[in-house]
Amino acid sequence: MTAQSRYDVIVVGAGLAGMFAGALAARRGARTLVIARGLGGTHLGPGTVDVRGYDSARRLVNNPEAEINQKPGQRHPSMLAGLPALREALAEFQKMCAAAGYPLIGALDENFFLPTAMGAVRPTCLAPESFAAGEVRQTGELALARLPGFRDFFADLMAANLSAAGYPARVVSLDLLGAPIRRDSFATDLARLFDDPGYREKVAHHWRAALKGVTRLGLPAILGLRETDGAWRDLRARLDIELFEIPILPPSVPGMRLFNILKKTLEAAGGRVTIGPGIKGWVNADHTSQSRMQSARTVAARTTTARIAAGVIAETAGGPRYYAARHIILATGSFRHGGLEAPTKGKIIETVFGLPVMTNEEWFAPLYSEAQPYARFGVRVNEKMQPVNEAGEVIYENVFAVGGLLAGADRNGEGSREGIDLATAWAAISNL
Repeated sequence: MTAQSRYDVIVVGAGLAGMFAGALAARRGARTLVIARGLGGTHLGPGTVDVRGYDSARRLVNNPEAEINQKPGQRHPSMLAGLPALREALAEFQKMCAAAGYPLIGALDENFFLPTAMGAVRPTCLAPESFAAGEVRQTGELALARLPGFRDFFADLMAANLSAAGYPARVVSLDLLGAPIRRDSFATDLARLFDDPGYREKVAHHWRAALKGVTRLGLPAILGLRETDGAWRDLRARLDIELFEIPILPPSVPGMRLFNILKKTLEAAGGRVTIGPGIKGWVNADHTSQSRMQSARTVAARTTTARIAAGVIAETAGGPRYYAARHIILATGSFRHGGLEAPTKGKIIETVFGLPVMTNEEWFAPLYSEAQPYARFGVRVNEKMQPVNEAGEVIYENVFAVGGLLAGADRNGEGSREGIDLATAWAAISNL
């Protein structure tokens, strides 16, 4: 079959791992395409970078690097990528965000403890600067904004839960100017309003009297949809208080900011992003190559045959389109994002190339609150992020897998989602 287009790197998946991998590849001079059926987890997540937030007993972790070193786990994605890759990835991602005027602050040796919209405490490694004043261990009372007509933020519940946990908090009622009047407001509606300097001036004037005596104010994450933190800085200066944003239910405005930064970074380097078509792997039967592999059971090198993938097939309304690539990176996520599917009981498939999936006899824990075995299901990879079979043999020499598709980590339970995304994407691109 003849390809309609040819690329050096095709990334399947447009979440954090896929967009970061695509941006890295394009900036290194590769002709790059990121292609996905839909938008990834950036639009659902909090817009922070969690590296390791909880230990095995689900207690908050203060030092993520120390926790990783304490219990490394040889097949854990972070350790397969390696701590150097994690450090490099975090630093590069911070550079991209800073260049866009949206700095992420923090370091690998200390987590922020930030409030959630329910009044719990969530640890994270890197956060937008507009989140930092919400650090619950700072002294002083937190004031939380009650915004009538905005249904996705319950300041009273949040304040009650934080106070019960030992973090004093109270509620301040603030009116939303210019909000939709015939329907509920969404975070994106309000974020677009706050992008306007004139609107921020009106809001600051209207709120000033209600904020007398307030030194630290928490708002839902609605302070501008653009990828800079100009709206937060401007409003903070106008109100003359410490102002911080709190992630809320999707759609995630901070996550959308990160997606936009990565998309612009990728496109500025000559890459392309295509959202919409379903994607299947394209393999020609005669594409094989000899490669030197190291078995998981022996240190002796041996020769094995690994196939070469030709590219991917995009399932479009006008029929299939064939995209050839020298390298293919799968960043399709796990069950939630469509990288893995369970069509029948006891069977799991990887949805692009049909790669083998590591599972367990037990899928579910007896209690919902316990760690669920299926969270660790996924595709096995080697240190280069190449998918391998049970014997440790590479399946396709030019195919790599990153992010939530990988086996070996309970990303939600560990609080390690974005750290794995960035580190494995960095490792894959570095091994092309």
